[in-house]
Amino acid sequence: MGFRINTNIGAMNAHANSTITARELDKSLSRLSSGLRINSAADDASGMAIADSLRSQAATLGQAINNGNDAIGILQTADKAMDEQLKILDTIKVKATQAAQDGQSTKTRNMLQADINRLMEELDNIANTTAFNGKQLLSGNFTNQEFQIGAQSNQTVKASIGPTQSSKIGVTRFETGSMSHSSGVTQLTIKNYNGVDDFKFQPVVISSSVGTGMGALAEEINRVADITGVRANFLVQTTGAGAIKGGVTSDDFAINGVKIGRIEYQDSDQNGALISAINSVKDSTGVEASRDANGRLVLNSRDGRGIEITGSMGPGSGVLKDDYTNYGRLSLVKNDGKDILISGSNLSAIGMGSADMISQASVSLRESKGRIDSQVADAMGFNAYKGGGKMVVTFGSMESYMNADGSGMSAGSGYSVGSGKDMSVLYESNLAFVTAFSVAFGFSAVGDGSSQFAAFATNANIAANDQAPGVTTLKGAMAMMDIVETATANLDAIRADIGAVQNQITATLNNISVTQVNIKSAESNIRDVDFAAESANFSKYNILAQSGSYAMSQANAVQQNVLKLLQ
Repeated sequence: MGFRINTNIGAMNAHANSTITARELDKSLSRLSSGLRINSAADDASGMAIADSLRSQAATLGQAINNGNDAIGILQTADKAMDEQLKILDTIKVKATQAAQDGQSTKTRNMLQADINRLMEELDNIANTTAFNGKQLLSGNFTNQEFQIGAQSNQTVKASIGPTQSSKIGVTRFETGSMSHSSGVTQLTIKNYNGVDDFKFQPVVISSSVGTGMGALAEEINRVADITGVRANFLVQTTGAGAIKGGVTSDDFAINGVKIGRIEYQDSDQNGALISAINSVKDSTGVEASRDANGRLVLNSRDGRGIEITGSMGPGSGVLKDDYTNYGRLSLVKNDGKDILISGSNLSAIGMGSADMISQASVSLRESKGRIDSQVADAMGFNAYKGGGKMVVTFGSMESYMNADGSGMSAGSGYSVGSGKDMSVLYESNLAFVTAFSVAFGFSAVGDGSSQFAAFATNANIAANDQAPGVTTLKGAMAMMDIVETATANLDAIRADIGAVQNQITATLNNISVTQVNIKSAESNIRDVDFAAESANFSKYNILAQSGSYAMSQANAVQQNVLKLLQ
């Protein structure tokens, strides 16, 4: 090799290599000190872009997990509040059941209703005060609420919590047909019971025989109530138009084909002759007689078969001739508050034909707390007579009643028209006749008398009036049981819905938690340094740095040999 002084190529090569080594040594020290393989974009431009994206995604998923936990907290708060409301409803139903027996007095039923009122207030208080971070949960405003649970926008879970106030839950549908006066075979179909299908029941005979009538139909309906969601009850009851007056039944007087015969009875049936005679054969007829608080005769079918009276009970009994045949009223109850759609054949036999009046009402839990409107009470099946429980007396029906045995009013009735056939002669207007009849039996009539054979609705103390609230009556207590059952089902449905959302959120959190770990692992593979490999690199570059320094010193020493040539 030549000896040059001006340009020390060896030293320059050693310097260049030492510079590269120093740069790599600085990188290695930076990685070892920071723990990161990428400390600047120059370290790995594409790797840094990927790592930054993964870091952002992982951080977003971390917040999404927090959002999900907040959502679960909200739903759990609502769930626990509704659990307490369900306990309140359980207590209300227990008290309603306690009131649903005639061993209770008016006083004790009023006390039970007072307890129920307080419980409803607390139920509403829970609904109106349960909140999370100032946001009402059970008031009905928490609907279609979204929780971002994902790294990208619109990756959400939606949740809704229905209202749980007493005015919004327990909406129960009641439908009651007219009083039936016709027998026959009826076949009932409940349409769209599940929103799609119809349910067709077996034909049922409506008559006064054992195992037939409204009771048999109600039993058939209730047998599959868990499928159709529709339950049934019945009321087969015949009530006199006024207090019992002295009279006599005909020799052929019979109920449901069982002959009772001639019975002489006194005003108010003081010696119990009429009621005792009827009840002596009640096991055969299925009809039990009693006298209500207003002194009227009440005939009640215990098993729901019809009540068919043949012969004559006499005018003093107060039973209208038109009501000698009575197959009762059928009431249907549905817990979802929707209309009960029915079809079938011979529905007039159950008072639900196309020409019959069907009383209908949907009642919430709160509405059952106050006085029950007369029309609502009729839809609930409180009354034995159609038209809101009103007994409608017409000139024609009164004529048939008065002429049941051709004797007119009985002597003890306090009213006599001689021969019933001469009514139209003795009384020139329908109004005069009905008014006279009303006076005789102690109730008032209404009507203008301007139309011949006009219908005169008489109060007779059995016309529909607003009913006492809640459980203060037997029928009210039973209706309350139905309504509370609906309210419980409503709350359970709401709880089940938010429970499903909780499970959905939990599953989502489990998934994104695993995703977050995997994303952080992927970022770590790109961004984090491998200390074992980097330590080896550091050792290599450290040695190279030292050897480079030695090489530079040797390169400088070589030029000293030129002096030897000049000596």
